[in-house]
Amino acid sequence: MNFLMAGLVLVGAATAPMTATQDAPLRALVERFEAARTGFDPAALDRTLAPDYEEISPIGDVDMRDKVLGYYAPEARHPAPPMVSTDIFVHAHGPVGIVTARRTISLPNGTTRSVRVRYVARKAQGDWRLVSTQYTPIPPAKAQ
Repeated sequence: MNFLMAGLVLVGAATAPMTATQDAPLRALVERFEAARTGFDPAALDRTLAPDYEEISPIGDVDMRDKVLGYYAPEARHPAPPMVSTDIFVHAHGPVGIVTARRTISLPNGTTRSVRVRYVARKAQGDWRLVSTQYTPIPPAKAQ
């Protein structure tokens, strides 16, 4: 079974709650990834992403590692609205870690948009690396 398939199987599997100490390395990995994206730091991304990394964008595009690294090159830097993570859930089973978070973007016009982000990580040689990230838009609440 390939790694991503194993990760998907684990998503539905019941896991014991992790302690703050156990989930700290996975939270740190996600924070490092988000800081590298926001800072357009391809060197930090290179240290964070596994060689077989793939990303699924909010519109469903699949981007492989090289394309992601190119997108965050310093010369491609563009202003980005602030994002805040909430509703963070961390699960790990052996060398597979899954972090799910709600990321809310504050737009210049005062509105917000949210995406659910699923980060899948693999631990190899004592080091966690991201193998996949998927962004799923959360529709705005409907007016009553």
